[in-house]
Amino acid sequence: MAADEFVNHVLDILGSIGEVETARFFGGSAIRLAGVQFAMIMQGTLYFVVSDSLREQFQALGSQPFSYDTKHGPRAIHRYYTVPEELLEDPEALCRAGNAAFAHARATSKSAKRKRT
Repeated sequence: MAADEFVNHVLDILGSIGEVETARFFGGSAIRLAGVQFAMIMQGTLYFVVSDSLREQFQALGSQPFSYDTKHGPRAIHRYYTVPEELLEDPEALCRAGNAAFAHARATSKSAKRKRT
């Protein structure tokens, strides 16, 4: 599946949780709901913002944190984890995880905290 097709496929599925939007994001795509980024697609891989419990579930299914290379070596961002293949093949499970990712992202978003104060 081509990169644009994958983004559209993910947006179609996640559309059942709300009006998701996408935007360019460091060479990939940010996925937002109600202005809160809760997912991203980088190099054809879907990542969700994870709470501790979602991270544990994802790790049990073999997920890894988002990482990138720096001149000092790889850097992992533990806020985002790869979405397990099993969820990509099950739209209902993907939406449940997407809802959990959105809820956690909204609760921990710096911009959401600024708006509340």
